[in-house]
Amino acid sequence: MKKQPLMRNLILVFLPLLAVALAAQAQEQPNPDGLIIVGPGQRYTETIPVIDIHDLGYQPAALPTNDPVNHSPFTIQTSPLTRGGGSDPNNPYAVIRKTGPAFMQPGGSARYEITLNNYESITRTVQLVDPLPPGLAYVPDSANGLAYDASTRTLHWQGELAPGNLDYIIEEHSPALPYLDLAAFGAVNLCDDFIANEEVCDDVTVTFNLGVNGYTTNLYGELLSQLTVSANGLILAPETAVSGPYAHNQWLPDAATPGFVLAGLWRDVDMGGSDALPNGRFHAAIISGLIAGHDVFYAQWHDAPQSGDPDLTARHAIALLLNGDSNLAGDAFFIYDNISNPAQLVAQGYTIGVADKLGARGVTYAYAPCCGAGQPPQGYPPAAGTTLHLRPVLFGAESDYSRTFSYEAVVNVPVPETIASTAVVTSSSPDPALATAWSTHYLYVRWQTYLPLAIGRDE
Repeated sequence: MKKQPLMRNLILVFLPLLAVALAAQAQEQPNPDGLIIVGPGQRYTETIPVIDIHDLGYQPAALPTNDPVNHSPFTIQTSPLTRGGGSDPNNPYAVIRKTGPAFMQPGGSARYEITLNNYESITRTVQLVDPLPPGLAYVPDSANGLAYDASTRTLHWQGELAPGNLDYIIEEHSPALPYLDLAAFGAVNLCDDFIANEEVCDDVTVTFNLGVNGYTTNLYGELLSQLTVSANGLILAPETAVSGPYAHNQWLPDAATPGFVLAGLWRDVDMGGSDALPNGRFHAAIISGLIAGHDVFYAQWHDAPQSGDPDLTARHAIALLLNGDSNLAGDAFFIYDNISNPAQLVAQGYTIGVADKLGARGVTYAYAPCCGAGQPPQGYPPAAGTTLHLRPVLFGAESDYSRTFSYEAVVNVPVPETIASTAVVTSSSPDPALATAWSTHYLYVRWQTYLPLAIGRDE
């Protein structure tokens, strides 16, 4: 009999724990559209619709590459940028790139080159180390710009790199890209899941895992495999909170609210739910056939109403180029179909612009203040049919932002062998993601056989 109260207490303790566990498990279960609740007003998904609009009669837009620009007083670097390297070979703005021959015979001499780049807006103090792996023997006096330490078999350099200042220009693009209503292609309204869970579709976000689907995009030289789409007309880095300061628009860049920001039409949007009738919607998908040679991540806001003013609506979209190992890596587009009352939008406040992860670099294309902000208005809301092109450019870059080193090493292993050698750079970058980077080169040691080539001619 004495054990019964104890058993009852255990049951009473266990049942609340079980309820919590079941509730947590229910939150982690995706709905049929693949959305998972990760917090109030936040969803996550790896299920991204893929839509080929070329099959439906759309003609892909052909974009120019290496389009020269001259915006005085800036000097803009328009020569081809170093491609590949870094911790991801698809990053065209890698801070380090190591190259060398793909194949070599035993006893052959391989020449390696290492290029360092500083795409930030400040001078960086840099340390480069390149330890030789087994199978490579340094050729004395072959290094250009590097010192060799025989005791550690390491090549190294320390110095400064001037700022390359990679930033964005925003300019009107012609011909305009089409505004696509993704609902017509079967994409779900991202508000539906919030409203079904008795949440208001206001200041909500959905994070899309591009990497699981084999995609990346590029912003300010950093590869992103996840993007967060906000109901307030933004695309953000996934770790960026959208409550509080991101609930209303601000001037960009803004160091007080760091996080990658693509503001197609940033304003306070409320699409209803709970006691309010649903009004407006937003969608996202991967689109093929919009831009020649590229898939794009396409986020779209359709008749999205201003918070407190349901008659002030807008239709607009953001398109980001994916898997950008090309001259267009990092490019994005803001597409506008309709703003119901531009003058009223100015009165309520909005931002069109872009900013880097630290809120240190960026540009505001058009802006009107909200909520007592001190910055004066700039520009005006775009007309229907306007497409804005966001293009990464090096402003004021001199040759000192990039430096290339080289050396030779003899291959002294038998075939078949693969020699992996990795150069590592550490720097004073304020961005932790760029403070350490590396590039690995793979050398395949093989005997190379050359067949005799007989050339004859008829007499």
